Amino acid sequence: MDNLLIIGGSDAGISAALRAREVAPSCSVTVMLADDYPNYSICGLPFFLSGEIPDWRALAHRTREELLRQGIRLLPDHKATAVRPEEKIVVVSSSSGGKMLSYDRLILATGAASRKPGHIKGLDTPGVFFLRWMADSFAIAQHIERNTPTSALIIGNGYIGMEMADALTRRGLAVTLVGHSQHVLKTVDPTLGRLVLAELERNSVRVASGVDVEEIGVRDGRLMAIGSGGFQAQVDLVLVATGAEPEVGLAKSGKVPLGYGGAIKVNRRMETGVPGIFAAGDCVETWHRLLEKSLYLPLGTTAHKQGRIAGENALGGAKNMPALWGRRC
Repeated sequence: MDNLLIIGGSDAGISAALRAREVAPSCSVTVMLADDYPNYSICGLPFFLSGEIPDWRALAHRTREELLRQGIRLLPDHKATAVRPEEKIVVVSSSSGGKMLSYDRLILATGAASRKPGHIKGLDTPGVFFLRWMADSFAIAQHIERNTPTSALIIGNGYIGMEMADALTRRGLAVTLVGHSQHVLKTVDPTLGRLVLAELERNSVRVASGVDVEEIGVRDGRLMAIGSGGFQAQVDLVLVATGAEPEVGLAKSGKVPLGYGGAIKVNRRMETGVPGIFAAGDCVETWHRLLEKSLYLPLGTTAHKQGRIAGENALGGAKNMPALWGRRC
């Protein structure tokens, strides 16, 4: 019986596990996750924080019981610390102590981490938050409930910045949105970006574009952010939403080759450069058909597709990941 071990319980990891069970019902599938929230919609966190989704449990795509009924073994609160490909072993730490897990095939679905800009001083100041995982959302929600902030600064004018500007405005906070790019949502057409800007301003969001925040500190009991061009904002809460970077520490421990942007290098079958190890999701590079090169494109929909390909191929399949922004392959 094949022993498939998957590290990561979000979109890529769970879709890999489900596909593996579909193509090989007799295989042993184990999903290890560092927290206690398998198959939760991370993309839905802003809507939980806005109050539009009152119960965070509603963010689960599938319940734990549903996953167990699919024959998937879950290991919550287990953190993989190293991979030993030559022995086919993963070193794990948990509340019950350290252990080693063996595998026949391994899928790395470790996702991404919030980017923490090195040039900004004071990111560890109380009241400064990042938003990536369930625990991050709980910390923000708890801060709002306990301290009743009336104003917030969001650093980063991309997707998460937009969604959180909406979320915090709905919660009654006065929001300032600051970004180093000259336009909000720089990945879309400038005409659309201007429409988004107009809507933000119509909802009383203060927008400061082309600004680099340089320091966050405390002044008169409130957070003070200082940036280029004389920018200053004194607020009660700061959210840093400056993007994501691939979580590849585990891959490095197993000498798994990295590619574009420091993400795990994979082929169209989601195979890494180490035999028996596959990877999928926000930790890997993605082939872009139009540009004809690999890029780093961390998106939930992409992660789901990659996970299914990895789950099937890890058990002997030969599927290719469809190229993004092009014809199906």
